[in-house]
Amino acid sequence: MAESDEPTTKPGRRETEDKAEEECVAATMGHTSECTPLVLLHVNCKSICNKFLEFRNLIDTYNPDVVIGTESWLSEESNNPEVFRDHYISFSRDRCSRGGGVFICVKNCIDCRVLWIDEVFEMIAVEIKGRNPKFTWEVVGVYRAPNEDMRVIERLAARTAFTGNSTKRSIIGGDLNLPYADWNGNAGGNSGTQALINSLVWENGYSHVIDRPT
Repeated sequence: MAESDEPTTKPGRRETEDKAEEECVAATMGHTSECTPLVLLHVNCKSICNKFLEFRNLIDTYNPDVVIGTESWLSEESNNPEVFRDHYISFSRDRCSRGGGVFICVKNCIDCRVLWIDEVFEMIAVEIKGRNPKFTWEVVGVYRAPNEDMRVIERLAARTAFTGNSTKRSIIGGDLNLPYADWNGNAGGNSGTQALINSLVWENGYSHVIDRPT
């Protein structure tokens, strides 16, 4: 989900080691103010420590500037340098128990910093600056477990609320486990969940980019 300028997507697919399931991986291209491509990769890991070789192959294939990962299953004891490429800076919001977790990796040649890490929900935001430091990207990674309540949507909307800063562009990537929601905000807000999504989309000017399961 991106704010303002619409990126394009290039989906790819891979199989897990046991070939028992397939996961969809989406690479997204945005643009800095100088029309320089900003390539983002979103992947649902389901334990990156068990699949770090496949993860590295994805990095080598797409050469993304930014990676948003969900269900990392990482903890504070995890040795991140062994998992992530050394030419990326990694930021994570770990669950510190089995399952969940979200991370954002940015190439270390790109000026970036963590904006916030939510203390309650699995959300993290990183600021990425373009060649012109006046123009920035806010990249947000979020994960919501299937049985988690909808307050995460309210918190996401509050965290990413439009501030009137015309030089900032926002991208939200992650997995909220809401397969029947209309992320374009076109559906009526008859349900509480859809009303929250409509508020997030309409009030912040987001457009839906990845239109298939990941």
